[in-house]
Amino acid sequence: MQRLIVLRDRAGNWERPSVTLQAIAAPKWPGAPADPWIEVVDYDPGTMADLTSDPTLLFATPLIRTRLIGPEPLDDLSLNGSAPDWGVRQVGAMDSGFTGAGARVALLDTGIDTAHPAFEGVSLTTRDFVGTGIEDANGHGTHLAGTILGRDVDGTRIGVAPGTPRLIVAKALTDGGQGTSDAFLDALIWAAQTGAEIIGFAAKFDVLAETAALIAGGLPESLAHGVAMTAYRGNLRMVETILLMLGQPPLVLAAVGNDCLRTFSEREIAGPSAPAAARGVLAVGALTMGEDGLKPTPFSNAGPALAAPGAAITSACAGGGLRALNGTSMAMAHAVGVAALWSEALRRQDRPVTAQQLAASLVSHATLSGMDPRATPFDHGKGLVQAP
Repeated sequence: MQRLIVLRDRAGNWERPSVTLQAIAAPKWPGAPADPWIEVVDYDPGTMADLTSDPTLLFATPLIRTRLIGPEPLDDLSLNGSAPDWGVRQVGAMDSGFTGAGARVALLDTGIDTAHPAFEGVSLTTRDFVGTGIEDANGHGTHLAGTILGRDVDGTRIGVAPGTPRLIVAKALTDGGQGTSDAFLDALIWAAQTGAEIIGFAAKFDVLAETAALIAGGLPESLAHGVAMTAYRGNLRMVETILLMLGQPPLVLAAVGNDCLRTFSEREIAGPSAPAAARGVLAVGALTMGEDGLKPTPFSNAGPALAAPGAAITSACAGGGLRALNGTSMAMAHAVGVAALWSEALRRQDRPVTAQQLAASLVSHATLSGMDPRATPFDHGKGLVQAP
């Protein structure tokens, strides 16, 4: 049986507009505060009749599978001879006068190795949304957290913002890297309401898996694809609406996706994955070092807002020690760390730490210096993120 995600406002201050040319939900009066929450219901014609007549309903969409934007093989991207901290250096964190003090950061991923020495002294606020426990048997979330704010491990610098005092960790994907959109949306709302001013994630709505499951359940291929695409679009709109409802939303940074095969074809380029493609989210692409400067990695999707190192990134390994990974996830983690540095910088200047201010700081200070001249904004957006 198909399941639906239903969005409501606990505060009762938002409603469905009579004509939805723009937003699918809107405040009853300008600036009305909202308290978004979702529930999952089984679909049947009777349920739909009840929902459509319910004035508290803001939006409903079929649930969709999610999956990790997982690391890519190290083949051809090992950057032999590069220092383990090359990414931290490229974004200017080694020379910054800021460490992320006071920043409030959240990560929606596969959990975290709470005992890893990279997180010694970090206050961890955690919640498991998938039922497998907050500990990270996958290792992806641990690696990202290490890049964002990890303390030095055996003398090796891994964290962009190692002075960040607290990390909000939402386990929105299982140890196998799978999940569902309700878990992701719940995690997003929880992280924002727990006080995060910066949120990072590296998950995507998995249209292929959703379509395959529907076909396996007996649907014709054309209908299965249509249902999966309906869920894809609906969940994308759901993310955008939730961010609008938050009033003072956090800055949300996402991995742009690892779907490109530039070594196979440079003519067929995939754009940002969803929900990285949502309005209100900054997608981050991955860079590697080439003979003529920084260039997009072969797998990095086109159309990011910004870019950061995403090849041979050394960070925390679940279970202890360090390991190197490739992916736009790793690039996103660098950008989240840089945003944490800007959070501290804005506070020192007595300026408001808002999503708009943080985004403006990242975008206006991004650099094209050292970039391969053949790379284009289609590959790297405004450029390489830079620390204050």
